[in-house]
Amino acid sequence: MDKTLQDRYVLIENVNMEFVTKKGVFQALKDINLNIKEGEFISIIGHSGCGKSTVLNLIAGLLEPTSGHLFCAGREIAKPGPERAVVFQNHSLLPWLTCFENVFLAVERVFGDKESKMQLSARTKAALELVGLSHAIDKRPNEISGGMKQRVGIARALMSRPKVLLMDEP
Repeated sequence: MDKTLQDRYVLIENVNMEFVTKKGVFQALKDINLNIKEGEFISIIGHSGCGKSTVLNLIAGLLEPTSGHLFCAGREIAKPGPERAVVFQNHSLLPWLTCFENVFLAVERVFGDKESKMQLSARTKAALELVGLSHAIDKRPNEISGGMKQRVGIARALMSRPKVLLMDEP
């Protein structure tokens, strides 16, 4: 990777984000610019409603900016990708699935066409072990604490070994 790309691994250029509401157009972000170097750890801090989650969702590829451009590793961000993983504010677990099954869904989605079921299972178990949940592998969300639910979400994000980990108030 060239030096320029290392210095601008995630690049946000002149991004504006508007949402149409019943009261009219709401401008959530105006002229946002940000360079994040490869390996850099940053935090976005601000009051409720200031656009922190919107910035993360744009980098994740879950939203498209009204104007401006976002890049990751030199490629324009147009949709979600496995190099960018998100841990959401809400744990977003499926209540009828176990911790293992909730993580396995993501593992299968990313690696299902490249790995055997045994490899997928091993990858899932390793992700749960990484966040200290080996003992809760067969528990459903209603059987674990809020913090444990968040760790399942973190395991789901880490399983793909993303280059960019976006954490929205985990």
